[in-house]
Amino acid sequence: MHRFDLIDTVQRSRWPMLTLGLSFLILSMMSSAVLAAPQEADVGSKSSDDKPLTLVAEGTRPLLTITFASADRVVDEAKYIFDAAGKPEAFKVFETFLKETLNDLEGFDRSKPFGVMAYLPVAFPPAPEFLAFVPVASVEAATKLIEKAPVVIRKDDEEGRYEVIGPNRTFPVLMKDGYAFMPLGNNPPEEALDRELPDPSQLLAGQAQQFDISVRLDVESIPVATRTLLMGLISSGISTTLQQRDGEPEGAYRIRRTEGERGLEALRMLITECQKITIGLKVEPEEQAVNIDVLVDALDGSKFMKEIFQSTEKPSYFIPLLDDDAAVSLSMSSMMAERDKVAYIEMMEGVKMEVTRLIEENKLGATPDENSPIGQALSAVQKTLEEGHVDVFAQFYRDSSGKLAIVWASRIVEGDAIAAGLLDAATRLREVDDIQKAGDLQIGAAEHLGITFHRLTFAAQPPEAVAVFGDNVGMTLGVGSTAVWGVIGGQESLTTLTSVMDKLEEAIQSPTERRTPPNFRIIVNVNQLVEMATIADTAGSNARAAKEKEAAAKAAAEASVDAPKTAPVEAPAEVAPAGRNGGREARRAEFARRRERGGKIMKETLAEGDDRIEIDSRLTETGVRLRVRLEEGFVKIFGRLLAAQIAPQEDAAPAEDTPADATTTTLQ
Repeated sequence: MHRFDLIDTVQRSRWPMLTLGLSFLILSMMSSAVLAAPQEADVGSKSSDDKPLTLVAEGTRPLLTITFASADRVVDEAKYIFDAAGKPEAFKVFETFLKETLNDLEGFDRSKPFGVMAYLPVAFPPAPEFLAFVPVASVEAATKLIEKAPVVIRKDDEEGRYEVIGPNRTFPVLMKDGYAFMPLGNNPPEEALDRELPDPSQLLAGQAQQFDISVRLDVESIPVATRTLLMGLISSGISTTLQQRDGEPEGAYRIRRTEGERGLEALRMLITECQKITIGLKVEPEEQAVNIDVLVDALDGSKFMKEIFQSTEKPSYFIPLLDDDAAVSLSMSSMMAERDKVAYIEMMEGVKMEVTRLIEENKLGATPDENSPIGQALSAVQKTLEEGHVDVFAQFYRDSSGKLAIVWASRIVEGDAIAAGLLDAATRLREVDDIQKAGDLQIGAAEHLGITFHRLTFAAQPPEAVAVFGDNVGMTLGVGSTAVWGVIGGQESLTTLTSVMDKLEEAIQSPTERRTPPNFRIIVNVNQLVEMATIADTAGSNARAAKEKEAAAKAAAEASVDAPKTAPVEAPAEVAPAGRNGGREARRAEFARRRERGGKIMKETLAEGDDRIEIDSRLTETGVRLRVRLEEGFVKIFGRLLAAQIAPQEDAAPAEDTPADATTTTLQ
C-alpha cells in the first residue's frame, strides 16, 4: 500500500519548500546562473530555419500565471501552520533563516504578489516562454542581496534593462512597474521581455486577494482565431481515431464513436466558451481549515454558462439520508446538458446492439426484442436518460455487528421494467462459467417494500475483506419503481440496506424542512478509514503469518524424515555491503525510516481529530466552484512534517512491534 506517498514527497522536498515562495526570484537567479550546465558554443547561432513557425499571434495577456499572494502572507501562514502543529520552534528557525540568510528580503516589496507567468506563442513546434516576476522596492538593495551568489548584475544601456551574469550563462532582466521580470529556462531568450508585459499588481490583484497560492489558465487571453485553429487541429486528430476498426462490432463502435464525439464537443466548449480556470489554495486560520478551490468561469451569455446554471435546478431525492458523520458520504444531483442527453441516448442504441450480439454469441437464450424484458429494461434506461436527472447517493454504514456496509442508490424512471429485465438477465447469466467463478448468485434472495433483491456472494473471501465487511462478503442489488438500490457487505448488510430504505420512506411520508446540500458533495472522515485500513492490515498480517508458520512446520516435518546425519555446516558470515551498493542500501534504509516516521506523524495527528475532508460544488456568478476543504488536522500534519526536517528532535524510543497474532481490532 502507498498511503503515505504524499508524506514522502513532502519530506524529500525538505524545509526549503516553505521558503520557495519568499525567495523565488532570488533562488531562480542564483541557481539558474550558477548551477545550470554550460551550453554548447553554437547554441546561440541557430539558423532561422530552426525557429518555430508562427501560425497566429499570441494573446496580449499571459496564458498561465502561478501567483503567490505576497511574501508577508506566506510568513503569516507559516506562523499559523507551525503554531497549529504545536511546533513554534520550527517557525523560529524559519524566521532566522529569512532574516540572516535572506536579509529579510531587503530590497523586495513583501506586500505584493509574485510568481511566474507563461506565454504560449502559437507556433509549431510549441515553444512556451516562462517569466518570473517579483516586486522590487529598491534596485540597489535587491542587487546587493542577489550578488551574495557568485553572480554580477550589470545595468544595460536601455532603460530598465539589466543582466545577471553567472559562471555559465547570462540572464536578461527587465524592470517595469515596480517589478523585475526574468525569463526562465536553460537558454532564456531576451526577446521574451520585448512583449508588452502587464503590471502584475493590477492583473493579479483579485487572484492574490482570494488565494495564498494560485494557478490560473486564462483561456480568453488566446485570440479567437488561435482558438479556432487549435480546435480544428484537435478535431482533425481525434476524428481519425473515431473511425470503425477492423472487426469492431457495430454496437461497440457506436458507443465508442458517440462517447468520443461527446468528449470532443465538451473540449470545444472549454476552449471556445470558457473564460478562465483557476486552482487556488487559501489557509483560513479563523476557520481552522485549508480550502483548495477549482474555479471555472464561462463567457457571459455562452452555452457553456447556460449549461452550468441548468445543472443545479433539481435537488436530490436522497437528501434525508445524508450523514456528515459517516466515514464516506457522497451525493450528486445534476441535470444533464441537452448535448449529453442526446449522446447517451445514442449510446444506448449501441448498448442494445451489444447486448443482442453477446446473448447470441454466448448462446444465452432467446434473442431479446423490444417487447422482451431486457428490451423493455433498456428502453426504460433510455427514458431515464431522456429525463436527464442524474441523482446518485452512496454512504458507508455500520451493520448490526459493527462491520462495514456500503449502501448506494440511483434515481430512475419505469423501474419495474428495469427490474424485470434484471431478473431475466440474472437468470440467463446464472450458469455462465465466469459468474460461477465470481461467486454464488442467488436470485430472489430477499424482498422489501415490493422490491426483489438478488445477491452475489463472492467466491474469494480474503481475510482483509472479511475483517472489515464481515462473513460472506458480497453484493446485493434490487430495483424499485423509482430507484435502484445496492449494498456491498457481509451477511448482515441486507438488513442495513432495508433500514436505510425505511428511513427514506419515512422521510417521504412525513416531510420536514431540510437544508439543501450542494448539488455535488463528498464528505470523508479520514480517521474512520484509517481504522478500517488498520483492521484489514492486521487481519492480512495474521493470515500470512499463520500460513508461513504452517508452511515452516510442514517443511520441518518433511526434512526430519530419514534426514542424513551430517555435521552442520557453518553459514558464512554476512559481509556488510560497501561501495556504491552500500550507499544505495543506506539511502533505502533512510528512506524507509523517513517513511515510517511520516506515517507515524500522520496517524498520531489524525487521531487528535479535525480529520474531515469536504468536497462540494457550488455555482458562482460566472460559473462553478469545486472546493476541497481540509480540517486543521491536515494543517497540523503538514506543519509537523516540515518541523521534523527544519527543527528535528530526538526520536522517542521505538514502540515494540505488534506480534502477528495480536488480537484483531473490531469496528465500533
